[in-house]
Amino acid sequence: MKSYVAWLHLSLFCVGLPAVVFAWLGWQLSIESSYRVERGRIASDIYSALTSFDLSKAQLRIWSYEQDISGGDASDERRLILGEMENQAAAIADKTRQAIELDQQRQKSLQEHQEREALLNLLQDVIAKLESETAQRLALDQPDLADLAEIDAEYEQIDGLSLTDALSAARRQEAVLLAQERARADESLTAARQLFLSAGAFVSILTVLLAVILSKRLRTPLRKLSKGVQAYQSGDFSYRLADFRDAEFSTLAQQLNAMASEVKDARTRATEQRLHLENTVAARTTELRAALDDLSATDAARKQLLADIGHELRTPVTVLQGEAQVALRAKEKDSAFYRDTLERIVTVARQMGGLIEDLIEVVRNPAAQIPLALQNVALPSVISRALDTAQSLGAIKQVTVAGPAKVTDITLTTDPDRLHQVLVCLLDNAIRYSHETGTVTLACAVDQDQSLSISVIDHGIGIDVLDIPAVWDRGWRAQAARAHRPEGLGLGLAIARQLAHALGGTITIHSAGKTQGTTATLRLPLSE
Repeated sequence: MKSYVAWLHLSLFCVGLPAVVFAWLGWQLSIESSYRVERGRIASDIYSALTSFDLSKAQLRIWSYEQDISGGDASDERRLILGEMENQAAAIADKTRQAIELDQQRQKSLQEHQEREALLNLLQDVIAKLESETAQRLALDQPDLADLAEIDAEYEQIDGLSLTDALSAARRQEAVLLAQERARADESLTAARQLFLSAGAFVSILTVLLAVILSKRLRTPLRKLSKGVQAYQSGDFSYRLADFRDAEFSTLAQQLNAMASEVKDARTRATEQRLHLENTVAARTTELRAALDDLSATDAARKQLLADIGHELRTPVTVLQGEAQVALRAKEKDSAFYRDTLERIVTVARQMGGLIEDLIEVVRNPAAQIPLALQNVALPSVISRALDTAQSLGAIKQVTVAGPAKVTDITLTTDPDRLHQVLVCLLDNAIRYSHETGTVTLACAVDQDQSLSISVIDHGIGIDVLDIPAVWDRGWRAQAARAHRPEGLGLGLAIARQLAHALGGTITIHSAGKTQGTTATLRLPLSE
């Protein structure tokens, strides 16, 4: 039985071998073309340098005429022209060296370079002779018009040789060499183009021919395999594949037939197991769905309360840090100062203790509501306590916190610690979004509906009117707020609003727009 892989290997060899041969020939032609193009460029550069040398010699002759006619000191122009002639001769020498190196690498004849060596010697002699003659002419005190014929003789001959004829012959020789190199480069490029076209045509025809042969040999077994796969797809696993002439397809057919037998037996077993599993999964799914609903509700409540308490713990920690820093920076204060500082620290620590108790209660009962300890509280004491905490926070951020000159002596039935939390949330929020050296003001008033209004006013970055409804969403922060204070969780106002509702009050936000400041107002019912 023949192997289809052997056919593939033979086909790849038949395509690969000519491709390698043509690639090698193309590489050799490309090297020869590059050599010819480079030699042509060198010949062109030498021809241009010779032409420039002749022009510079003509400029030096004109200089000599002008020197004999008008006299004067024109040594700078003479040096410039002689420098150009030396540079042109050096360029010819450099290009000649490059051409010699290229020809040596390609093992070409060096005959033409011997003539260029003679030309370089002639150019050096010309430069030396003209430099000497022009130096003598520059030394003349008076112009001499009778020397014009002598100038022509100096510029036309050297050692009995005509310079014009020598340079013209050299240019003609370089022009001939340039034309030859260009013609050779064109021939190399034409040969490369013909080679690539021939290679492409040959490989294409051979590839198409082999593709047709292989596709015909592959079509029959693929058609049989496709028919068998369709039978298996429709569920007929009794179908069997046979009569393949290639070893690979015959082996594949045997494996597919064995697989079909295994699948047929496995389907019977799987049907029985599926029915049993479906009944079991249905019962467990019902139980898990009920448990998941309970866990989701409990986990959401726990996450919200933990985030709130974590946010609230940050404020008293900041106050403790500020009070301690103020006490440490103080110089030789009396015991009353330190006692007041310690009392404020104890008050804030007591507040932190209450928050920790809330945290413990959340751990014990995640679904618990905010605990309240209602009592009759004098408004001035609540305001004073909140201002002390806010002033400590403001000192850290260089913001002044001011309260009303006198607070009306009103008694509230409320939870003093929760009310303190609400006020500190509002004051802390105002301090955070105030500018340095700014001012935050707390004001109190009794409205006509016998409710208490406590307003926190700042002159900071303000809030866009369109953003006010979103400030109560947990985790939301306006773009201006993020730019002003990158740190923050966007929980302060949401926590304050939740606590205010628990105390039976409301909070409203008013802002005149961006950079105009913000006013947050807490309204609470008064006792009868």
